[in-house]
Amino acid sequence: MVSLCVQPHRSPAAMFLRRLRTSAALRRGANDGGVLAAIRAELSHELTSSAPSDPPPFHFQDAPDFVTVWDAPCAQDVLLRRRADSEEVLVSALLAPLQFADQAPLPRAALMKVFVSKPGAAPVLHFDCRTSWVGEDGGDADYAINAVRYHPIPGDAGEDKYEGPEFRDLDPGQKAALQEYLVARGVNSKLASSVLHHLLQKERFQYVNWLKTLEETFAKNH
Repeated sequence: MVSLCVQPHRSPAAMFLRRLRTSAALRRGANDGGVLAAIRAELSHELTSSAPSDPPPFHFQDAPDFVTVWDAPCAQDVLLRRRADSEEVLVSALLAPLQFADQAPLPRAALMKVFVSKPGAAPVLHFDCRTSWVGEDGGDADYAINAVRYHPIPGDAGEDKYEGPEFRDLDPGQKAALQEYLVARGVNSKLASSVLHHLLQKERFQYVNWLKTLEETFAKNH
C-alpha cells in the first residue's frame, strides 16, 4: 500500500507522475511498463541531490519567539505559537497546490493562517496570507494578507463576525497598518521565509519516502 505521507496531486509526486505518463520507458514492453526503472532513477536523483533523510526540524533562527505546536512528519502542515505581552499568536501553514503554466510548474507558495488572541479570552483576529518567493526560488520569501476575519470564539471554525469591507477593498494605509500589526507580533518576512523553506524540505522528505514505498511495492510484484 502506498504511503500517505505525500499527496500526489499537490507535490513533487505530481511532477513525477506527469513525466511517467509520457516517458519512453512506458513503451519498452517491460512487464511493469518500465515503471520500476523510472522510480529507481527518480529516487537515485533525489538521494544524490541532498534530499533530507530525516524529518527536517523547523529552524527558529529567524523566528526565535515561536515554538512548534504541531509538525508531524507525515502531515502536510506546521503549527507555530508565540506568546508575549499577554497575547498569543498562532501560525498555521501548508504548501499551496501545485500550479502549472504551459506545462511548466510555477514557483511554490504557502498558505498561512495567523490567529491573534488573548490567552483564555475572545475574540480572535484571523488573517489569511499567502507566502511566496521574492525573486529567485529558494531565496527570500515574503507574505501578503489576502483576508482578515474576526471570530467571537477561538478556532478557525468559529462564526465569522467581521462585517467590514474585504481586505482587497481597503485603502493602502489600512492595508499597511494591518501588515505592521502582524510584523509587530513576529509575523514578518523572515518567518515567512522560514515557513516556506521548511514546508518544501518537509515535502521533499515525504516525496523520497513515497518513492521508496513505490519501489518496494513494484519490486515485490516483479
